[in-house]
Amino acid sequence: MKNENGTGSIYKMKGKRKRPWVARVTTGYTTDGKQLRKVVGTFTTKREAQEILIGYIKNPKLFSKDTFKDVKALWWTNYSKRVTHNIKLFDLQTLFDKMTTSWSFKNGCKSVLNMIFDYALKNEFIETNKIKFIEIGKREKVIIRKIFTKEEIGILWGNLDSNYTYILLILIYTGMRIGEFLNLKNTDIDFLNNTIRVRVSKTSAGIRVIPIAKKIIDLFKNNLVESREYFLTGETTIQLSYATFNPRFNKLLRDLGIQPHTIHDTRHTFATLLNNANANHSSITKLIGHSNFAITENIYTHKDTEELRKAVELIY
Repeated sequence: MKNENGTGSIYKMKGKRKRPWVARVTTGYTTDGKQLRKVVGTFTTKREAQEILIGYIKNPKLFSKDTFKDVKALWWTNYSKRVTHNIKLFDLQTLFDKMTTSWSFKNGCKSVLNMIFDYALKNEFIETNKIKFIEIGKREKVIIRKIFTKEEIGILWGNLDSNYTYILLILIYTGMRIGEFLNLKNTDIDFLNNTIRVRVSKTSAGIRVIPIAKKIIDLFKNNLVESREYFLTGETTIQLSYATFNPRFNKLLRDLGIQPHTIHDTRHTFATLLNNANANHSSITKLIGHSNFAITENIYTHKDTEELRKAVELIY
């Protein structure tokens, strides 16, 4: 690679080499006009060679043999005081395994050590970077589920005039996932048999029929607009989106003085209420659309639906 005059040059040596890239500068000329060149150093990558060459052009004194020797001696003196033996991968892994801190902290420590060992590797202080082989495990996202308390549900019933309150109550008393509810069409609601059909779900077991409890039948009837395709709509869209509903869900809780919840807590509340009302396990599993008792038929029999209806009517 040829740079501008006076800025040195970079080239790659032939053959398989650990440090194939060479940075050199012109130090003068012979009486017959030939260049006198000086090799600044050899490097692992082209980029590293370019960076060192630029530094050399700016201040050649920093790259003198004496200066490098002094710096290396100073580093080794301090390093050898702290390290009495070669660091083994087992020792490094054990160090991280014993950490009781968060995954983020472990990852931060690994990143810093990786930079240090990379620097040592490039400057031939060590032969391998063992930090790259350290395992810190997968990052686990911990979500604490909190059901809506009896008092909080009472607050919702007492504030039906607030926007979106009816949505929370329907979610609590049907156990639908928010995605399932957002995709619910008017044609999926059967007022003759008081059931709703979930057509869109994240799992095959989620495709199900849910009986509408008498307690919430009016929430459907009073908020259904026959001219619309979807039961839930946005101000300017035919279907309410999660991105629109989620912040309004959080604002509603704040306005009503209810502790923070995730939308999924409504589903957790539904399962808990059923369990507290001694509904049988099979009915709970079918109602929330879990796969433990995956349904092989696309449609419940009349007997299945009636059994599930008994379960939802148990909820206070």
